[in-house]
Amino acid sequence: MTTIPSLHASSERPAAGASGTAPTPSPAEVHRLPAVLLGGSEDTRLLLRGLLRLHHHRVLLEAPVREEIDRLPPSSDPKVLVVSAGAEKDGAWAEELSRLLATRPDLRALVILPSSDPGLASRAREAGARGVLARPFAIRDFVAAIDALEG
Repeated sequence: MTTIPSLHASSERPAAGASGTAPTPSPAEVHRLPAVLLGGSEDTRLLLRGLLRLHHHRVLLEAPVREEIDRLPPSSDPKVLVVSAGAEKDGAWAEELSRLLATRPDLRALVILPSSDPGLASRAREAGARGVLARPFAIRDFVAAIDALEG
């Protein structure tokens, strides 16, 4: 548990570059996988982008639809793909995800579901998602899910 004195002590640390040198990033910050956001509303992508950047990921692309990911040049370097799945029961997002992951082996998918539904979770895993998270979720759960994709 963080106490007020510990917060006060941490706020008295010198600012970055105050001693004339920039702080050295931790090894975890240097080796974070870049990320791609797919689906969801503009507001949802904004929030997810903020969480990814807070966790030291570089967001390469945000796309409301799968076709825009074709703009991302193919590479063998792994990337985190965060998919905000829709609430539609027809599973169109799962089919799109399956096709996308078949053509882009560099993507490691985390699917964010609109609600906790075992059927949707199994559909996401069958489509190739390495991680599944249901709304609402805690930030620590999002971070843990992203970390699991990096390992």
